[in-house]
Amino acid sequence: MQEKLQNHRIVLQRLKFGDEQLIYQAIKNSYNEISPWLDWLTPHYNIKNAEDFVRFQINNWDDDVEYTYTIRNRNNDFIGVIGLHVFDNNNDVASIGYWVDSRYTRKGYCSNAVQLLVKNAMPQLNLIRIEIIVALNNHASQRVAAKSGASFEAVLKNRIRIRGLPVDAKIFAFTNSS
Repeated sequence: MQEKLQNHRIVLQRLKFGDEQLIYQAIKNSYNEISPWLDWLTPHYNIKNAEDFVRFQINNWDDDVEYTYTIRNRNNDFIGVIGLHVFDNNNDVASIGYWVDSRYTRKGYCSNAVQLLVKNAMPQLNLIRIEIIVALNNHASQRVAAKSGASFEAVLKNRIRIRGLPVDAKIFAFTNSS
């Protein structure tokens, strides 16, 4: 995958060392809004957790397992994080996950980021399908998936875990025929 993707509104830049403080600050700003949906986000989240996350994602990129980007607007403001996880190489399927600093929600940045990532990942990685898996009650993330052009496919019982508990999830998808 290319390390930098951009359009008229946003820039997706490969996650790098030095992004930790921006990630940590955005998570602190947005904790109440995003923590219900991110299993790894606990009240004890700290800068070391952000450093570990960046290191882990850099290694995943180098291993061609996951491609994680910062989302920035054209003023270079840090908006959030988006990642593409290639979880089924045999069938050329990946999934996208994202979160956004609460100060930048409802402005279209995240749906733009999803569109930009899908537009580039499908041909570059020869993917036939990219999924967005969203907790049933995460309405904000469902709006992002729908606004980005993903097709709603189904509700799957006990599809994901949040705080160790199985929860139902909606599956949205892009296919190379859509």
